[in-house]
Amino acid sequence: MLTSLLFDMKRWATVLTIITTAILAFLPCSCRKQDTAVETPVLDLPSQIEAESEGSYPSRPIKMIVAYKEGGGTDIAAKLICAAADDYMPEPFVIENIVGTDGELGYTELCSAKPDGYTIGFINIPTFLSITMSRSTLYSVEGIEPIANIVYDPGVLAVRSDSPIMDFQGFIEAAKSSPGTIRVGNNGYGASDHLMAAEIAKRTGLDLAHVPFPGTTDMLEELERGHIDAVAAKVSEVASLEKEGKVRILCLFAEKRFSDFPDVPTARELGYDIVFGSARAVAAPDGTPREIISYLADVFRTAVEDPEVAEKAASQSIPLEYMGPDELSALIDDMLMYRESWAKLINEH
Repeated sequence: MLTSLLFDMKRWATVLTIITTAILAFLPCSCRKQDTAVETPVLDLPSQIEAESEGSYPSRPIKMIVAYKEGGGTDIAAKLICAAADDYMPEPFVIENIVGTDGELGYTELCSAKPDGYTIGFINIPTFLSITMSRSTLYSVEGIEPIANIVYDPGVLAVRSDSPIMDFQGFIEAAKSSPGTIRVGNNGYGASDHLMAAEIAKRTGLDLAHVPFPGTTDMLEELERGHIDAVAAKVSEVASLEKEGKVRILCLFAEKRFSDFPDVPTARELGYDIVFGSARAVAAPDGTPREIISYLADVFRTAVEDPEVAEKAASQSIPLEYMGPDELSALIDDMLMYRESWAKLINEH
């Protein structure tokens, strides 16, 4: 009897399934559950790469190395663009801050990683290049494959808002009246901000006291505490402090004024031919397959061109400027032409 009952139950379940399927087939499309998932592209790798990358790429999360502390300009830009790029990827980017020695530890980890597309990282140009000129490093500039530039951040000179120095000319006069006493913070010996401060000293004939810090975050904290007199930094790094009334930007080292701070003059306007900034770019270890480089470059281009990303970047004064692999590679080659002059500038200042 139990067997007969189970048979009847199975039969009625089958009948109900058939009836339900028939009813759903005649329902209007708007009554059915719609699949709202965003289809994300994957890269079908050539056979010689498949064995290394487990078939279609990416098949697991991708580590994004940031060689600086959380809260710094590079970290903020990395979080912005990775969050946006995740929308166009089947697997997410996972940021890992590897901090130390003016970025050298993170850059070394990037250059020595397996070139399979699952470890990439942000590099700051010129810092990635310049610190190899100021000392022996554990990585070489040939250890990367350029993927894409994301940001070009113009340089600035800034002081605390309560500083008696009101403008760039006032800074020059204060430094000339007391040679070697004006303390200018930078993001590390031989790093981009040190180069910028050294260029300022060279072009204006000033004797400045250069004070290196492990990164931008530390440098700005010491400026707020009054332990240094000024900072050489990038506009996105001090923008929020300027808007909060904590710092005063004296000068912008760019070809034209920055839209967020239209009253801040450029050095060229004041008669000093100083144009300096930092490119924040994404790179992979040398030897990463070209197919993966192109795939990631397209993902980052799409993210940078996303209107929502542009709006978020503008709200944080982050100047987005996309360059593809070839253009970024050309930029690096152009900057390497200044290798000897940078080394001399660093040694003299």
